[in-house]
Amino acid sequence: MMPKTDHGAPDMQATESRFRWCWGNGHVMAELAAIDPVVAIELSTMAACLGRIHARGEAVAAAAPASVTVQPSKIAVISVSGPLTPRGSWFGSSLAGIASQATRAADDPDVAAIVGDVDSPGGTVHGTAEAAAAFAYAASKKPVIACVNTLAASAAYWIASQASEIVMTPSADVGSIGAMAMHVDYSKALEEAGINVTMIRSEQSPRKNEAHPFGPLSDEARAYVQGRINDAGADFIKAVAGGRRVSQAKVREEFGQGRMFGAKEAISRGMADRVATLDQVIAGLVANAPAARTATRRRSALAFE
Repeated sequence: MMPKTDHGAPDMQATESRFRWCWGNGHVMAELAAIDPVVAIELSTMAACLGRIHARGEAVAAAAPASVTVQPSKIAVISVSGPLTPRGSWFGSSLAGIASQATRAADDPDVAAIVGDVDSPGGTVHGTAEAAAAFAYAASKKPVIACVNTLAASAAYWIASQASEIVMTPSADVGSIGAMAMHVDYSKALEEAGINVTMIRSEQSPRKNEAHPFGPLSDEARAYVQGRINDAGADFIKAVAGGRRVSQAKVREEFGQGRMFGAKEAISRGMADRVATLDQVIAGLVANAPAARTATRRRSALAFE
């Protein structure tokens, strides 16, 4: 029986709700068919219609090609500029952002190549290894060109060295391989100003902030800082050697030991590959776009693997 209102008339809203509830529930449809033959006729007609629609969709999906030809059509440009810090600033790029952009571009099937637009004096040790690793990952999947436009020093060169190719603009400089820390002793200036600074540490942490600027650096503190700097420098050299496909000995002996070089000298030493402007690099990539390739299509989502 169809639901009735208080006045005895059929309650169409309740009936419609029951019909909607029946689409995916064959058991409920069978119960309704047993109660009211009129409802059974309407439901069976609708079910047959839905069945034909579903069958037609399956036939179209079966006839669709398993793969389609796609042509990567984009060139991703990643800015590596200014002082590099983990989260970035008004003055320089974010190392975390560089890593994220490189990874996304590497995994994007529409991106044919990646260009790093590099103009940076370097930055912090923290975050640099991760950004460089992202460039290396991208270079393992597609062409990555680091265009030094016009400075790749220290951390910026670490990142650039992981690209497939390093291109320098005519007036560019690269290098400053290595790590450093700076300690400033203000104790005499403070003494002359009549200022005395007393450091009070928790007894469990006598070495906390041992490299503070309010007094001379102790021998023990100097040795500790030197060890940390040596470790970072060794990681730098290892990464550059891997990225440039040369020995670590070559990097230590021939890549300047911390010095900077112009384009001609850098190329002769193996620190870079050729001279070109950013516009020339991009134009070259456009002119030599890769041939179309085949990618598997997921029919359900129309996405590419």
